[in-house]
Amino acid sequence: MGWSETGGTKPNGSGGGRSGTWRAFLRGLALELDAQAGPERAAAVLRGTGLRMATLLGLPPVDSLESLEYEMNAVLDEIGWGSVALHLSEAERCVLLMHAGLPPVGSAGAPPGAWLAPVLEGLYEGWMGQQPGADASFQARVRGQEDGALVIRYGR
Repeated sequence: MGWSETGGTKPNGSGGGRSGTWRAFLRGLALELDAQAGPERAAAVLRGTGLRMATLLGLPPVDSLESLEYEMNAVLDEIGWGSVALHLSEAERCVLLMHAGLPPVGSAGAPPGAWLAPVLEGLYEGWMGQQPGADASFQARVRGQEDGALVIRYGR
């Protein structure tokens, strides 16, 4: 009785691993965290969560932006968090990360549906900071949205 051997589904059909269950949990967490901490403090907590994720999902050192993009996308695919394209902006002296496919948490966040964006800031800041020669003063911050992708600027 209880869990089946083929996927952890309870006899009543309510599976613990179904994405709808996690979406409801995340939506409730988003609403509660924003209500109790406020958007700025909630973003700081989420950014810290992203930094911890970067440690838990560490990337190997690489020697090119192309290799780094490949390694990032391998992990993002594994966790179902979309994909990223990296672009060096010499004019702005930074790396621009174009992230598509962030799992939405209802309409929470700015832009709507981007409540997890601060997690990406921490995740990318952590991953970039793990690379050889990384500058500890650089930060990753969402700059906006372009063609449905979040644009994250990594630099000073």
